[in-house]
Amino acid sequence: MEHVKRLLFGSSWFGRVLRILTLLTIFIYPFGWHYKICYIDGISMEPTYDDGQLALEQRLRSLGNDWIPERFDVITIWDKDGDILCKRVIGLPGETIEVKDGLIYIDNILLTDTFGKGRLTYQKYRDYSSNGVAWRIVYDNIPPTKIKLGEIWIIGDNREDSVFGSFPINEIEGKLVLY
Repeated sequence: MEHVKRLLFGSSWFGRVLRILTLLTIFIYPFGWHYKICYIDGISMEPTYDDGQLALEQRLRSLGNDWIPERFDVITIWDKDGDILCKRVIGLPGETIEVKDGLIYIDNILLTDTFGKGRLTYQKYRDYSSNGVAWRIVYDNIPPTKIKLGEIWIIGDNREDSVFGSFPINEIEGKLVLY
């Protein structure tokens, strides 16, 4: 017992290393169970999140079994290709989403948020018919679509360059809580 006391509380280098490793294990393991550092890859969440920025995600398992996303939550979610997307929740189950000239409507009411930048576009091309060469943008139109139960409608804050649509709630990995 005396040997263990000296090892844990003594001044030997091995004891110091052991104490540091013990403290790291005590603090890092619970943190890693509840949180994860996320790397933002791409410009779809600009201006809120920049390409290459780090953010803190609270894992779904620590949010609780009864947690459901709310409008404007920023979440990470798995797509069909197995990639993780970072997007903002816009539409909730049972609501009707419509896009007119690149603007989002929820149950026939124009979405007003301070996060969105630009309008949804489906085509950008060079317009050589103008005096100078310019980009011509065609805004997206999506007919009214009811969001199914168990799904949410998500999009990035950079509306002109973002994946969007309905995704299953059970594919959510976590919620961003700090950036």
